[in-house]
Amino acid sequence: MIFSSLDDIGNDRVCKALTGLTKDQFKHLLLSFESTYRDQYGGPSLDAPSPAFPGYLSSFGHRLFFVLYYLKNYPSYDVLGYLFGFSGGHAFDHLETLLPILQASLAHLKTLPERSVKTVEALDRLLEKQPTIIIDGTERATLRPQDKSQQEQRYSGKKKHHGVNNLVIANPAKKILFLSSTVPGSVHDYALFKTEFPPALPWFQKQLIEVDLGFQGIKNDYPHARAIQIPHKKPKKSKANPDPKLTPTQKKHNRKFAKTRVAVEHAIGGMKCLYSLVHRSRNHLAHLLDTFIYIGAGLWNFKLSLKTIG
Repeated sequence: MIFSSLDDIGNDRVCKALTGLTKDQFKHLLLSFESTYRDQYGGPSLDAPSPAFPGYLSSFGHRLFFVLYYLKNYPSYDVLGYLFGFSGGHAFDHLETLLPILQASLAHLKTLPERSVKTVEALDRLLEKQPTIIIDGTERATLRPQDKSQQEQRYSGKKKHHGVNNLVIANPAKKILFLSSTVPGSVHDYALFKTEFPPALPWFQKQLIEVDLGFQGIKNDYPHARAIQIPHKKPKKSKANPDPKLTPTQKKHNRKFAKTRVAVEHAIGGMKCLYSLVHRSRNHLAHLLDTFIYIGAGLWNFKLSLKTIG
């Protein structure tokens, strides 16, 4: 048994290494986790054994630690089961039950990002107090699928790289406001952006949008947007211009722009403190791939919210 109570964990550094959260953050999340579990399943008092979760998952603290430990360290099911005292199959069954509970707990705390915006009015409500937003894509590597059609869909164009992609919208305070659905790696950032926000509609009329060079063409495709900032692209080499360079003014603009756009990189990096979002995914179930990043974004926003309160 690797966990009996939070008191057994020596300090915040160890707790973060095991769960991704400090001890205070764990305690705060545990309150919502227990409440959500009771609402959905009923259940015994915090430390009483449960027929559904015998042995090492006999308390709500065990259950939360179990699911956070998996997301943070991403062991195989066999290793996870061994560490907690049951089979790999039981480890998977426990995760299938507890991942939705954790997701619902974060929804209760209002830290989960929006997943789908169907109308311009809905986007305006979401970004009502956000004069500036930063948009970027994030990719995750997966095992090469056995199915040939899935291989083609998940192939990103990079050598021997199959994966899935998501689109992230964050604010300068690094909060993730929007997380797109999880799509195959062959769908690149700007194509995914146009799918989520069809150019025919007048999106982003009230916000300054910051994007990277992967969004070439966005100014022409979204003429209704209030303002769009994109870095200057280095000219192509040609006979007329054998040594292409950016002008000093363009370089200065790109450096200034990078200092503000780095907020979305920090948001994605904070979300990816979970090894389940960094290591090559072994999970073949599409819903788990999406759940991992959705919970990861919610946990990142949860930690930001506690810093704001503090």
